[in-house]
Amino acid sequence: MTFLSTLAAFAMMPFWTMTLGRLIFAEGHIVVPYRNIATLAGGLVIPLMVGLLIRRLFPRVADCLAKALKPLAGIFICVIVVFGIYANLYMLQLLDTMVLLSATCLVLLGYAFGGMAAALMRQSWPDALTIAVETGIQNTGIAIFILRVTLEQPEADINTVVPVAVAIMTPVPLFILWVLQKCVLSRFGICVVKNAEEKICPVACIEEGHQQHNSASVEKLLPNNNDMPVNWQFSTLNNVTTVQPKIRIDEIRGRRVAIFDKEHKRQQALIPRLEKIEVIYEGLNDEKITLIMNKGVSTPYNCAQHINEQLLKRSVVAEVNGEIWDMHRPIPTDCTLKLLHMKPEDLHQATLVNKAFWRSCSFLLGAVVEGAFQDEISVCLHSFPPANVRSGSFVYDIQLNLNDWVPSQNDLRQIAASFQKFVRQDHIFQRLDVDSSVALKMFEDNAFKTEQIPHIATKSSTGRSITVYRVGDHIDISRGPMIASSSLVGRCSIAAIHKLNSKLYRFQGVALPSEIHINHFAFGILESRARKLNPARTPELKSNS
Repeated sequence: MTFLSTLAAFAMMPFWTMTLGRLIFAEGHIVVPYRNIATLAGGLVIPLMVGLLIRRLFPRVADCLAKALKPLAGIFICVIVVFGIYANLYMLQLLDTMVLLSATCLVLLGYAFGGMAAALMRQSWPDALTIAVETGIQNTGIAIFILRVTLEQPEADINTVVPVAVAIMTPVPLFILWVLQKCVLSRFGICVVKNAEEKICPVACIEEGHQQHNSASVEKLLPNNNDMPVNWQFSTLNNVTTVQPKIRIDEIRGRRVAIFDKEHKRQQALIPRLEKIEVIYEGLNDEKITLIMNKGVSTPYNCAQHINEQLLKRSVVAEVNGEIWDMHRPIPTDCTLKLLHMKPEDLHQATLVNKAFWRSCSFLLGAVVEGAFQDEISVCLHSFPPANVRSGSFVYDIQLNLNDWVPSQNDLRQIAASFQKFVRQDHIFQRLDVDSSVALKMFEDNAFKTEQIPHIATKSSTGRSITVYRVGDHIDISRGPMIASSSLVGRCSIAAIHKLNSKLYRFQGVALPSEIHINHFAFGILESRARKLNPARTPELKSNS
């Protein structure tokens, strides 16, 4: 943006001199410093081209340089500010209240105008912030050039005071906001805006009533658990009859995690020695990179770590020898590898990625709901249907020992807040294939899972294998594949909870990938669609369940 605004100065400065400039310099001749502007533009374009070439040809070098240049850039800025103030110290004596007030208003209007223009153009939060800052940071260098060339001394020095005042006041609002964020907002638990749709609240704005909550008040609803917010008192559960469960959910999860870890270590110990495999990564524009990795240990995620950081952050699932593959699943043999993100151009790949995202959201929904109720309410996860993006909602069918519970909008918002908090903790999806006997031991407390495991095992290649996934301290059954990390889930809403029969409830939600942003109106349309009962098959419950 700095480069483009400098180029635009070639046309905008003559335009200004022929319009507003005539009112200011009625009796003078304004000289536009084209040579200085061209020098400034060249000083920007050459480093930009060099940086882009390094990023394109040598991504690892670019990452190292980026880390090294950040502290150097801070030192250079401090040196420029200190020596700039010292060299122009005499100008501070010419500053008065009106000049500083005018300079401050100019900067604030620049920030406001840039931000509003970006919002009208429906830009994402990072782009809107960049546009606002770039618009607010005025190019005072060109103004100083013009005044120096056009006016005689001492008028040139006197009038240069104004752009100098603007340059001084430009970082002040940003510094105040930074101090406010670090020292005030964080102390009260108010979250920082991270994308265009979050505002200051971790709960998506529900269309009905358009109610928003301060995130500090939302945090008070959540317990002090780093992994899962549990033991909520929903507003509509006061008069609902319950049956005391036999065991707490944290005890169940602790036992499952212990079995998972023990089995994972056992399988790792079966690898006698590391063997090397050849992984050929196929990227855009017929790009091919050959990687030598460890057989049965290295994952697509590890391969992405060797390529570049941007690819690592964007990759959702992998394609290994044409098969959709989890990012954290070990690669067993030589293969070709493709890393897929949320916006693939190939229609077939886009369908597979969308299904993986929807499936992962159902998995996460089960993780959140299982720990969202108080201890006296028994929560038993049944299953979630195959991913169907066309249905408009991701689903998990869950049994609750509640009679006549009608969830309120506040209940839905509480679960959505829990969902948002959980996915932001950047949990990876860890896959493990286990024997059906291990799976039965892992889920012995869940009557539904123990009934499903033998049937699922018969459909596996060995006839006895069950695939489980772990996210945080939550473990569940799924054939997969899943997305790489929970942080790839962005804005979400728990749209509805439908009662399927006397025991079973269907929890439904809608979510967007973290790199996709839409406005509130468009997301409201998705929410309205997600409120309708999902047409997936209703599970049949045995009478003794």
